[in-house]
Amino acid sequence: MAIKQLALGIIIGGVLFYVADYAFDSPIKKQLKKENKLLLTQYQLLSRQVDKKEEIVAELEDRDDNLYRSAFNAEPIPATIRRPGIGGSDRYEHLLTLNNSDVVISTTAKVDMMSKQLAVLSKSYDELADMVKTRDTRVKCVPSISPVSSKYNKGIISGFGMRFHPVLKYRRPHRGVDLNANAGAPIQATGDGKVEFVGWQGGFGNVVVINHGFGYKTRYGHCREIKVQPGKIVKRGAVIATVGSTGTATGPHCHYEVLVRNEQENPAKYFFMNLTPAEYEKMLFDSESK
Repeated sequence: MAIKQLALGIIIGGVLFYVADYAFDSPIKKQLKKENKLLLTQYQLLSRQVDKKEEIVAELEDRDDNLYRSAFNAEPIPATIRRPGIGGSDRYEHLLTLNNSDVVISTTAKVDMMSKQLAVLSKSYDELADMVKTRDTRVKCVPSISPVSSKYNKGIISGFGMRFHPVLKYRRPHRGVDLNANAGAPIQATGDGKVEFVGWQGGFGNVVVINHGFGYKTRYGHCREIKVQPGKIVKRGAVIATVGSTGTATGPHCHYEVLVRNEQENPAKYFFMNLTPAEYEKMLFDSESK
């Protein structure tokens, strides 16, 4: 009987202790709850601050790609590099045991991602700083004049874009401009660079290709006489060939291309040196294939 009473007392005591502990917090428990609530509030504030900082970083990334790097003709940084993965699913496993782990993990992940984004931005700005240091060299190298000077140039006879090929008799992309000039007229390098190729290239006939660095190359086609050899360093304005009609050409002219990171662009965009605004505007208009 005594044992039963003792067991019953223990059970009742345990129940009362549990109820008391649940209903009435001890000073230590109250302090812990207060600290947890404070930590949760701080994490929530931090999370909102991180969200605002993310917007600022995104704006800096947009300026970096579309303003700063574009000004130097540098390729934009791929999104896979700007916003890389941040590890496997177990990266934040050690945080799962914390109170309010979802808020803690979310905020930590945001901070980790922002740290990676800032590292990429920092590296990009270092590259831009180097580009600024080489600005003078870049200005000399970027193609910026017509390959046939105004003394010999009779205008654009075929522009950039789709056109009806005069020899092949069907429409096809024309990735350069054709400048009308008499046979034998001098063709000049449009920027400082190194002769990369000299020789025959199918329908282009005799061709000179100059690598100007900084992602720029130029191609000069249908030449009659070539005046340079591969590897030669040339300055803007140096005569590299003469106008001819080699390849699939119906008459003497200079086919001219500007390649930016191996993609052809409208060469007339680069005829800005030594032209008035009105002359440049007319050149751009004439350069578009109709």
